Amino acid sequence: MLALIVLGVAAYGLIWFRSLDRRISKAALADTKLQQALDKPKQDHLEPFTVLITGSDARPRDTASRADTIIVARIDPKAKKVWLLSIPRDMRAEIPGHGVGKINAAKFYGGDALLVETIKNETGLEVNHYVDIGFKGFVKAVDAIGGVWVDVDRPIDDWKADISPFKTAKKIEPGYQLLDGYHALVYVRSRAFPDADFTRMRHQQTFFKALAKQLANPSGIVKLPAAITAISEYMTSTLPAGEIVRIARSLQGISPDDIDAATIPGTWKSPYVYPDKEKMRQLVEAMNAGRPFESTPTAEPVVPSQVSVTVRNGAGMSGVAASAADVLKRAGFNVVEVGNANQFVYDRTLVVYATEAAKAKAEAVAAALPVADLVPSRGMYSYKTDVLVVVGKDWASAAATSTAR
Repeated sequence: MLALIVLGVAAYGLIWFRSLDRRISKAALADTKLQQALDKPKQDHLEPFTVLITGSDARPRDTASRADTIIVARIDPKAKKVWLLSIPRDMRAEIPGHGVGKINAAKFYGGDALLVETIKNETGLEVNHYVDIGFKGFVKAVDAIGGVWVDVDRPIDDWKADISPFKTAKKIEPGYQLLDGYHALVYVRSRAFPDADFTRMRHQQTFFKALAKQLANPSGIVKLPAAITAISEYMTSTLPAGEIVRIARSLQGISPDDIDAATIPGTWKSPYVYPDKEKMRQLVEAMNAGRPFESTPTAEPVVPSQVSVTVRNGAGMSGVAASAADVLKRAGFNVVEVGNANQFVYDRTLVVYATEAAKAKAEAVAAALPVADLVPSRGMYSYKTDVLVVVGKDWASAAATSTAR
């Protein structure tokens, strides 16, 4: 949504924007802790700078919220280039003053300033500016520009990501289509995939590029005032009017090809995504140096239908293996065997893999389950499929909690 403001200033000028700026930046500029946490940008306004962009899950009457979406953008006005680095919201992080937790919880514990501090500590990135956008603002902005055309790569059915009054936007079929505000929010929010956050972050990057392409057209620009006015009530920003004017002028003519996007890779082990520190370092290094992310190796996404799974009851509780198998089948995995383990002594649910080649498949399986510990086989388990799931005694409560959310 930052693209709306940048292009809006370029099209409609400073007088209109200044009245808007007072609404979107007042709270952020008054937050002294946030101002102290941010790194000062270089004096030359044409030099590259970074913006932390978050999507907030704040609801009415909430006094604190978690960051539902976390993206660090690097903008290079001279080169007319933008880099987007997505950070998994469940990434394991050391939150100053609060110990280990999910990185998005930093905003809940200590507001925007603590989130900025945590992200800087974990990634090594500088953060010069901060922008937060609420769900309702996102919906209103997308509707104000008449929707966004997106090539949806897979079916989505996720009532948890849908904030429409009667859950009418929870389903999206694959194909190139115009998404209204509520459907667009489901597209960028849904985690109902085998690899959960990772597909969601790819969708967010796809959406941002589609939005940039659409707003580059004259027909898109004329709709900007209404869109930006709609989002202003639900947005806070530390970018003052003068800064955004300069960004707008320097980025005129930018195309989707000038936007490079990547995601910090990691391994899911409930309840965290453990980041691959070396690959994260490579991505941050490329971003800081202004190099393409594609030079940094990334893993191919796992196709669930190509992953064979054995599910065994290790808890001795009736129906838990069938329940886990049903979850995996709905996620698209090929469950070929369901039965009992040799012993009913498993307190925790395990996802077992035998080789490094099978590890990515096991990670995808673990991400589809409400609870799971990822463990190498080391010859201690006998099975003929890609992955083995041993359902433990923790399954019943975890499955019930997942269903209730």
